[in-house]
Amino acid sequence: MDSSSGAATVAARQADAAGEQAWLTTILRPAGSLDYAALQRLGAALGQLAAASDMAMVDLTATDVSDPRAFARALRDPAVAFERAGRCLLVIGASPRLTAELDRAAVPVATLADDALPVPVAA
Repeated sequence: MDSSSGAATVAARQADAAGEQAWLTTILRPAGSLDYAALQRLGAALGQLAAASDMAMVDLTATDVSDPRAFARALRDPAVAFERAGRCLLVIGASPRLTAELDRAAVPVATLADDALPVPVAA
């Protein structure tokens, strides 16, 4: 565990002990193609965030998930950690194929399709 994740865990525990109602949302936005190494890094990052973030959002709108099964496997452990802690892992821009694979693999995440996002107003 690196010092930044250790510090985040200590800060979260101190906030809990003090009875504070802090809320931390983290957004990860991978870009490009998610190969095996990138999926492993994403899973590891989410695993670290599960200790301190109330919600993590993985925004897939700038990436291509060519292997939904590998993506589901990479998210399974961190998603379970979020769920056990009463927190939320949200995947934004999930294709129907990816959503089906996450459901099939029983990965406890919330998904939001790319077309469900609001369309920016033209200037």
